[in-house]
Order: sequence, then structure tokens, then C-alpha cells
Amino acid sequence: MFVIRFALLSSFFYALNVSMVPLIYTFEISAFLFLFVRFGTTFFTSLLVTKSLFSFNEIKHQKLGIWILILSVLFGVQSWLYVEAVKYMSVGLASVVLFTYPLITYLIVSLRKRRSLDLITILMFILATLGIAALSQSSEGFYTMVIGIVLALLSAMTYSLILITTPKVSGLKNWEIVKYTTLIPALTFLYLFINETGFYWPQNEGIILSLISGTFFATGMMFYHMSVRKYGPIRTANIGYTEPLLVLVFGFMAYSDAITTTQGIGVIMVAIASITIERRQLKQDKRLKM
Repeated sequence: MFVIRFALLSSFFYALNVSMVPLIYTFEISAFLFLFVRFGTTFFTSLLVTKSLFSFNEIKHQKLGIWILILSVLFGVQSWLYVEAVKYMSVGLASVVLFTYPLITYLIVSLRKRRSLDLITILMFILATLGIAALSQSSEGFYTMVIGIVLALLSAMTYSLILITTPKVSGLKNWEIVKYTTLIPALTFLYLFINETGFYWPQNEGIILSLISGTFFATGMMFYHMSVRKYGPIRTANIGYTEPLLVLVFGFMAYSDAITTTQGIGVIMVAIASITIERRQLKQDKRLKM
């Protein structure tokens, strides 16, 4: 039970990080500045955890340069798409849509390996599609919600590509991967922020909240790696589905982000479909390793 807490703590801190995005926006913080602080905080945390500096020689020795670059771009794009989605829909519903990534990953892997989809898989895709359609029913405006859903789905798709690409750098430890894939996004978002607005000093409250959010993100990542190492990826992934539920709760408490009955049904449908596919994928991977 103690080990389970690592996964729950990971979901809790990830959810806190995500839930702070709308609040940070109220202080007129640029999305690029927020993402710079998030990736910068995570990068320096990885330096402390690994107790080593960034080494180009290690990357060159293992011939991982191209894959590190690809993963860095994917991590940056995935985070940017998500924080943009939050501008058009509630943070809780955006998190629910993001957690369709197991379905998208399963579909990409199946197509790549030319694996036929069975009836249960097809039904889960239909269920998720209907769930997302239910989420789009909002009094805030159909087209606004659709824009948010599309951005969140693109973020989920990018996250799927991250999961598929990560095994290419399996020669590195988890925190080493974090270290090598967060520096480029941090510097890129800093450049985009300065190029977007010119240098200016934003409100101190916004900077402080961004730092707190970045710390939550790095802390969630720490507990995630502890859970995977001690508890295994299957149970960690299953418990990870508490994150969008926590974001929904935090969104309701902090921003009064209520959802309609139809949207609530959509949340349940997406969760069922995603969890079912996630478990099938993990079980298949486990059988292949045996």
C-alpha cells in the first residue's frame, strides 16, 4: 500500500500543476513564459537528482542525438498544445481529453505493426469518440469547445508519439532522459517569449505561481519514477487515471468549473475506453517480455 502512494502522489502533484494554469493566466503570464519556467524548473531538478551536468559526449557516444532532439521537440509541442487548449475549455475537461493518449498510442502501434483491431478495441474507440462528442456540449459555445478539444487531442497524439519514441533512448535512465529532453524546450520557450513580447518583467505573483507549478510538475515526475521502479508500469498507469479526476475536482473548487450531466457521461465514457485500452496494451507488452 505504501508503494501505491507514490503513484497517487504523482497524480496529485501533476494535477496541481495542471490546475494552476488558468490561475496563472489571470496574471497575464505568457504561455511561453510559463512553459519556460516549467521546463527550466524540471531541468534543474533533473540535474540535482542525477548529480551530473549536461554531457554532449554521453549523447554522442550512445548515438542518441537525433532521438533526443525529436523527443525534446515532442515534449515542447505537447505541453504547448495543452496549455493552449486550456484557453478554450476548462482545465478538467482538457485533462480528460488528453488522457485519450492510450487509445491513440494503441492505434498507432497497431497500424505500424499491421495488427488487426479486435471487436473490443473498435468498441472502445467508438465509446471514446461518443464521449468526446458529449464533452463538446457546452453553454460556452460549441466552436470554442471544439477548438479546445482539437488542441487537447493533438496534445494527446503528440504524447503518444513520445511514448513510442522513448524506447529509442532506453540506454539512458529515466531522469537522464528528463535532463536531456527539457533543456531545448526551456531555451526555445524563453526565445519565443522574448521574441513575442520583447523583454518585460511580468507580475511577481504570476512568476511565483509559475515556479510553484513547475515545482509541482517536477515533484510529480519524481514520484512517478519512484512508482514505476517500485510498483511497475502497469499499476502506475492504472492509478495515473486519478489525475484527470483530481483536475476536475480542483477545477470545480478553484474556478467553479461545473460540468453538465452530458459532459459527465462523456468523462465516464472516455475514462472507460482509455483505461480498457491501457490495460490491454500493458498486458500485451508484459506477455511479449515473458
